[in-house]
Amino acid sequence: MKTSVRLSLVASAALALTFAMAAPHARADDPGITPTSIKIGMIGSLTGPAAAWGWPTINGARMVYDAVNAQGGINGRKIELVVEDEQCAPPMALAAAKKLIHRDKVFMLHGGSCSGSILATRDEVLANEVPMMILVATMDKIVQEKPNDYIYRAFLPGSFDGKIIADFIATMPNVKRVVVVGHADEHAGARYGTLTEGLKKHGVELLGLETIETELTDATAQVLKIKDAKPDAVVLVGRPAASAVFLKDAHRLGLDVPMIGATVVDLQDLADRIGGTDALKNMYVVAVYKGPLGSEAMTPWQEMLKKYYPSDKVQASAFLGTSGALAVVEGLKKAGPDLTRAKFIEAMNGIQNLDGGPMACSLSFSAADHDGCRTGVMWGVRAGKIVVIGDRWKN
Repeated sequence: MKTSVRLSLVASAALALTFAMAAPHARADDPGITPTSIKIGMIGSLTGPAAAWGWPTINGARMVYDAVNAQGGINGRKIELVVEDEQCAPPMALAAAKKLIHRDKVFMLHGGSCSGSILATRDEVLANEVPMMILVATMDKIVQEKPNDYIYRAFLPGSFDGKIIADFIATMPNVKRVVVVGHADEHAGARYGTLTEGLKKHGVELLGLETIETELTDATAQVLKIKDAKPDAVVLVGRPAASAVFLKDAHRLGLDVPMIGATVVDLQDLADRIGGTDALKNMYVVAVYKGPLGSEAMTPWQEMLKKYYPSDKVQASAFLGTSGALAVVEGLKKAGPDLTRAKFIEAMNGIQNLDGGPMACSLSFSAADHDGCRTGVMWGVRAGKIVVIGDRWKN
C-alpha cells in the first residue's frame, strides 16, 4: 500500500518553532530536495499483526511536520511525505525502503514499527547513505551495531527497558523470584539480556521464560503454570493485545503478584482492552512520557493530534514517533539553507539536550552515539487512576 501525503498548511499553536526563510539552494546530487520541498519517506505497519502501531505512530510524527509546513517550512522548503506499508514483515519492509530510496528518491527515511522488519532495511539504508530516523522500533542493534553513520533513534532502546525493570524490581520488598512472560521474537529479545543481567546483579532469581503467542486468545495454561512456580513477581514483555489477554486471565485465576511491563504496553490501552483497571491494580509499566494522557505535560501534544488528525484515537502509542520528528526538524533547521545529506548528518550529530516533546528524556546525539533517548520511569495504577511512580517502588 502506498499513500503520498502532502501536508496541510494549518497554523499550530502547540509548537514554538521558528524557521529562517532564507532562499534555498538544492543540490542535484542529493535526491529528495528541491528549492521548495524536502521529501521524506515514512515506513509503518499499516496492515498486518502490528497495524495498531501503524497510522497512530505515523500520525504522531506527521503532525510535527504539519506544524512546520504551516509556518512556512524549513528555510523555505515544505516537507513532503511518502508513506509505505511494511506489514511487520522483513521482506515487505525491505521492499518499502527500496521503493522509497530508488523509485521515490527521498532525502531521508523516518519509519519502522517492528524491530525485526526494520532491521532488514539496515544494510540497504547504510549502503545508499540515506539518513534514517527510527519511528518506534526498539531493537538495540538497528542503531547501535557498528558501523552506523546514518540511522538515529529518539526513543528508549529495548535494552534500557530491561535495565529499568530490573532496577525497579530491586527496590520492591520481598521480590526474590521472578518469571518472565513474552514472545519469542526480536522485540522481546532486545530486553531479555539486560533484564537477566540486572536481576542477577540484584540477587533476584529468574525462574524462567513463559512464551506466549503474539495473537494469544487464552492464557489459562500459562497462568496456571506460573502459579505453580510461585514467583514473587512477573515481568511482562508482550505486545499489547497478548498482554491484555494474559493480565485478564491472571486476574480471573488469582495470580496476585506484582506485574512489571515493558514500554510496549500502555496502562490506559490495557485498561481499555481489559475493560477497567481492576486487573491492573498491581501492574507497573516502563513509561517514556512526561506524564499520563490528560496531564499538563501531554495536553499540547494531545491538542495537536486532535487538530491535525481529529478522527484518530488519542492514545499513548500515538506519540511514540513525535520525538523523532522533532529531532528531524531540528537537524534540518541546523543544516541550513544549502541542505545536503552530509550537512544534515553533521547537524544531527551536534544536537544536545533537545526537548523530547512528550518524551521524558531530552535528546542528544553524537557521531559515536545515535541513540538520543535513554530515560524512562515506572507508572502504576492507584485508586483506579494512572500515576507516575518513579524509578523506585512505592506502596
